[in-house]
Amino acid sequence: MQSTDRSKLLLECVDVGYSVGKAKTLLQGVSFLVNEGEHCAVVGPNGAGKTTLLNLLLGLNELSAGDVLYRGNSIKGKTQRELAKLVAYVPQLLATEIPYSVLEFVAMGRYAHGGGEDDDAVVRAMEMVDVVQFKDRAVASLSGGERQRVCIAAALAQEAPLLVLDEPLSHLDPGQRLEIRRVIRQLPKNITIIAVTHDMDWLLEDFNRVLCITGGALKYDVDVEGFVQQELAEELFGHGLGGLVEKRYGEVKT
Repeated sequence: MQSTDRSKLLLECVDVGYSVGKAKTLLQGVSFLVNEGEHCAVVGPNGAGKTTLLNLLLGLNELSAGDVLYRGNSIKGKTQRELAKLVAYVPQLLATEIPYSVLEFVAMGRYAHGGGEDDDAVVRAMEMVDVVQFKDRAVASLSGGERQRVCIAAALAQEAPLLVLDEPLSHLDPGQRLEIRRVIRQLPKNITIIAVTHDMDWLLEDFNRVLCITGGALKYDVDVEGFVQQELAEELFGHGLGGLVEKRYGEVKT
């Protein structure tokens, strides 16, 4: 397990497991610690258990084993309103048929705090991701990249210390991907990020840590330089990172 400063500890996963009935185990024995302000990339093959892990962090599924703790407190027994003050979620892409304006949608992020459209946190969140100019537009009228920025704004409006993202770049074109990466990079440094991604360029540029889930278990937990130098990308994906590594780190030490 990655060494962690206990004074800044935000998240603890302790022998976390999740099963569907008695027949199928999707996740088992997953343990790791995350400090405030860390940016952790979750990688692994499709079907490995990555999204299952995110759902457990969000309290959307009930733990079959182990525990998840935020600042030392278990999520067991907490309501969704209580959890919304601890962890916010950004999906792959907002649906186009959402029947709300941008302002209305972002304001929904304040439900845990009892706020609404006139809440200062809503305006701050929209300013952080540069969507204030869209506030009166229908979410459905926006491009994919614009909708993703709105979704990030709604998550930021929750003012939760942890932001969880599930492949937020996967349905965007190259220009939109770069824009979302820029937005995330400029978020306040105290926001902790855990993101499922297959985008190795993004991983190398903007994350400090890699959690690899395979076969429902945590295979390794390393910093990004360890991920590169131990050639774990080649082991995981069947090929190396090539020019991406050279661009980010120069010649890799052996």
